[in-house]
Amino acid sequence: MTLESHPEPALKTEHKFNFFDLFKKKPAKQVPFWSVENFRSLAILIVSVLALRWSIASPYEVPTASMEPTIKVGDRILANKLAYGFRVPFTDIIFRWAEIKHGDIIVFRYPVNPEIDYVKRVVALPGDQIQTIDDFLYINNVPLEKLATPEKSALLTDIFDKNQPKNLFEETLEGKKHWVIQNADKFQRALGGTWPPDGVPYRVPENSLFVMGDNRDNSSDSRVWKTVPISYVHGRADMILWSAWNPSKSPMGDSNFFRDLAGTKFRFYRFLSRLDTLTY
Repeated sequence: MTLESHPEPALKTEHKFNFFDLFKKKPAKQVPFWSVENFRSLAILIVSVLALRWSIASPYEVPTASMEPTIKVGDRILANKLAYGFRVPFTDIIFRWAEIKHGDIIVFRYPVNPEIDYVKRVVALPGDQIQTIDDFLYINNVPLEKLATPEKSALLTDIFDKNQPKNLFEETLEGKKHWVIQNADKFQRALGGTWPPDGVPYRVPENSLFVMGDNRDNSSDSRVWKTVPISYVHGRADMILWSAWNPSKSPMGDSNFFRDLAGTKFRFYRFLSRLDTLTY
């Protein structure tokens, strides 16, 4: 009998795990540009950015001089929308965990036209009585401390509102110090330095805030259009991200990036500055 020769089966080699295989570049999967995957990624990115701006933080450019010298024309501020609570993205549902305080700088919807955002300082809370007498601010019949600081006038060299000579003061509200400016000529002061005109203190309604600009004689604020509903508050202005302005350009005029760039000046000393510690 002839024995047939049968080849032995090949031995199977086991693949050993190699840690460095994890870092080897795998061939990229070719995905068409107009693919569903790309659209999905783009949509997620857009929604995430919008949700962040709606509920967490958002930058704003300040085009007017009403908060000078604290916030100057051309400042780009960051509003902390988590300062007082959490607003559910794309809704008006708010879960509040902190109260607005005297002296806070807030970003809010303008009560006259809620499509526009304003920034002002909170000077009176619900139930407070407020008035100004001879340019001094009274809260609940107590005048705020206000000190003239002409030695700090260098702070006014790069403000936009220079139509009238200004006096610089340091005002104290609930223990917080901040700058205010007023026209040096008393005949050029808003409302003659007294508000309300009848001399009777104004009581702030419930769920409302009384706000004023630090540039007291050039600010459209609660003295003109009364109070801000608390529900209109976007958040607290905490920081200046960066600052640039063009002294020869009207802040409310037409903008042209290339035309305006030549005269633009950067205020590097204001970059990433906190608003509550900016000049102290």
